[in-house]
Amino acid sequence: MVRPIARKKLRNPKLKTTRRTAEKAKRVKYTGHPLLKEKWNRSLTVTENYRNLGLVSRVNGVRGGVVKDLFAKPKQQEEEGEKGELTEEQVKKAIPKGYGIIERDEEGNVVNIIMAEEEGDPLDSDYEVEKVEAKEEGARILEEFAATHEEDRERWISQGERRILQEFIDKHGDNYDAMFWDTKLNVQQLTKRQLEKKIKKYLVEKAKTKSSRGFGAGSPRSIPASRVNIRASEFVIGTAIVISAELSV
Repeated sequence: MVRPIARKKLRNPKLKTTRRTAEKAKRVKYTGHPLLKEKWNRSLTVTENYRNLGLVSRVNGVRGGVVKDLFAKPKQQEEEGEKGELTEEQVKKAIPKGYGIIERDEEGNVVNIIMAEEEGDPLDSDYEVEKVEAKEEGARILEEFAATHEEDRERWISQGERRILQEFIDKHGDNYDAMFWDTKLNVQQLTKRQLEKKIKKYLVEKAKTKSSRGFGAGSPRSIPASRVNIRASEFVIGTAIVISAELSV
């Protein structure tokens, strides 16, 4: 038996999903590149917007689910010549297998024989992606942004990774072979080369932080930063770090 409150909900016309409410629910907030937000048309689909910007939404092509353009020029008309004649390659594809066409001149002499195209291995043939009209506005904007905003983001070591690397050093020193075979510490199964690279980077950063703290305002001899010229060179030898610094006041 239906509950009265459930029956009341079914009778309420405001709770019914109409076409207008369904269209509002389908609207998706644009979260792409901010430079393309001004040229993004919310009434069009993602594929149509990408096509208008001269971009491709799918690199491998589209297999289906695309609305056909009724005003588009047929591919056959594009590939035909000025007189509307088919090319020899198109004729070969149209001829059934095992047949051919004999071309003769006005006197009846054989000029050319066109045979049907032989079927090869379909895996050897390259898949042709649908051609898109050249609209370079969107691509140009993104290329200019990428050229002017190139930043090399340095990989930083997290606090947890610092703790694990320090445990490696305390337990094995500079023996990367033993670090590699340590199943308790080397949970991520890093190689010897990866461990060596991470530990050397960690030691260099550790030495930099120590040197910056040692010559800061909290040191026994406080010197203004404008009057100090520091030249530091660091050398990593296994787990030992040598820091040489010159101070000129």
